Amino acid sequence: MWESAALATRLAAVGAALLLASTPAAAQATVPEEQELAIGRAVAARLMAQHGVVVDPDWLAFLSGLRDRVVPFSGRTQVPYRIAILDHREPNAVSTPGWIFVTTGLIRLNPDVEAWAFVVAHEVAHTARRHVAQHVARAQAGQIASILVAILTGSPTAGDVVQLLLRISTLGFSRELEVEADREALRMMVEAGFDPQAAVRTLNWFNEVTGRRQENTHWAGTHPGFADRVRAVQGAYEEFPSRNLPLRVRYFRTAHPAGPVVLRPQRLSEHRDGWVLSLAAENSADRPVSVGVMEAALTGPDGELPVRFLRSTFPADVPARGRAEGILVFERRTSAWPAALVLPVGTGAERVEARVDLSSGGPFAPPAQPAALPRPPALP
Repeated sequence: MWESAALATRLAAVGAALLLASTPAAAQATVPEEQELAIGRAVAARLMAQHGVVVDPDWLAFLSGLRDRVVPFSGRTQVPYRIAILDHREPNAVSTPGWIFVTTGLIRLNPDVEAWAFVVAHEVAHTARRHVAQHVARAQAGQIASILVAILTGSPTAGDVVQLLLRISTLGFSRELEVEADREALRMMVEAGFDPQAAVRTLNWFNEVTGRRQENTHWAGTHPGFADRVRAVQGAYEEFPSRNLPLRVRYFRTAHPAGPVVLRPQRLSEHRDGWVLSLAAENSADRPVSVGVMEAALTGPDGELPVRFLRSTFPADVPARGRAEGILVFERRTSAWPAALVLPVGTGAERVEARVDLSSGGPFAPPAQPAALPRPPALP
């Protein structure tokens, strides 16, 4: 617990206002984004003042890279997600509108890259889904304005409100909101090209390394509902086919010349009913070049029969000295990744069969993880 026990009585009173909606109007109340971010700044300032900030360029760059990878899939890209490292021994990650904090204690546990991706995506999800704002908006309609004014003007009561929101952020939200953040983190991870199984592995790993240590944080295995979170993430992935969400995604950075055209596969995703390939083409010729998307096929990894083309948004021609892009959809026979895309490319009667290698793609690979922070000396 990151607060003084002397605050308990006052926090209980403030919490009644923040967390209990007693009128129908309260459920409909909203917090403007500008004020939500102001609340986030107040909570962030309190966190940094209480624990201090560690400036480690390598770790900040690494965590920022993961953030930049998942935020485009968050559904809320217009707000900041600043990264900071708190000097605190308990392994935890905390989010407040506009900020994501990780502790030195969490860094010293040395999670792997995909575990870090899930942690960052989970904290992004809290802000993307406006979980702090939901807590404020659940207050009685007549008290929302006074709560915001107290925080924005720095009145004496603001400290109690900020401390309560800080406690919510560090100890975790309700079971329902934690599960929602987990589910959203899983979706963002898959869209970003990470292994979807990493989410469950990460939760189980946290349960193993923290479950017997009794840390009072929402990343500890002892947190109420932790087993429910593991089951919910497993269940969420099983629902992906019915929600038409990708089951796995690969990204590519390769280029494949085909006459005057260079074909660039960008993303290949596996769905319940098919493979969806994003493709770009650049034409260096002075006249348009045709791309036979209707004759396109995917080949399997073991040379089995080509996978049948279904539909496409890719144009029939790449303009002279121009570029074209679109998607091609193919049937899905097995879960084995396709090995290549085969399609004809040419001008007039001059056509070549282009083969685009798809075996070189893979999950998104962030920069190498920095070395773990040294452990502090044992207390006497």
